Amino acid sequence: MANPGTLAHVRSAYDALAETYAAALPDTSFESPLDVAMIDEFSALLRCAPGRKVIDAGCGAGRMSALLSGAGLVVTGVDLSPVMVQTARRLHPGLMFDVGELADLPADDGAADGILAWYSIIHSSPAALPAIVREFWRTLRPGGLALIAFQAGSGHRTIERAYGHDVELRAELHAPDDVALRFTEQGFVLRAQLLRAARSMEKDPQAVLLVAKPPAPLP
Repeated sequence: MANPGTLAHVRSAYDALAETYAAALPDTSFESPLDVAMIDEFSALLRCAPGRKVIDAGCGAGRMSALLSGAGLVVTGVDLSPVMVQTARRLHPGLMFDVGELADLPADDGAADGILAWYSIIHSSPAALPAIVREFWRTLRPGGLALIAFQAGSGHRTIERAYGHDVELRAELHAPDDVALRFTEQGFVLRAQLLRAARSMEKDPQAVLLVAKPPAPLP
């Protein structure tokens, strides 16, 4: 069996389960009120000016892209899985979607006002985080924001028969303080940190971080 921690394996797994995933998570009804509050705050901070551009990094079938678009933001969804991107385009024909990796986003330097990584780093090992953080820094304009959600903890667990398919995925757990440190070491400012207990349908505590790239210095 292929190594479930490699990008190629993750891509292949989500290609296989894209349609089932989209049917299981069609919208944000799974999210807790605290989760939604963090997304709402992220959107509100970006809506202070029209035309704000957001990358939904690890967009899956596009449910969060649709939410951000409905909040008045200009959204491009990016996902590792080409089949997920095809599914997102079919389900949300008015939005933009592209294939890309968290550490290699299809965007110019400083092109984004915001990046949403909603449970996108859950298949990335702690060693892979610095490259992702550097890419977020590159892609965000000065003053831009990133919102990152993930399962909190240490180590990893194996997801077998993900979404009813005969595929195996490695789910990485991340300590919130460690993730925050990766961002602040790069130069980001931590604006908010949420850690909530697992609900009955969840195996682990859940974390959300809001970080900002500092504005450019005045001349």
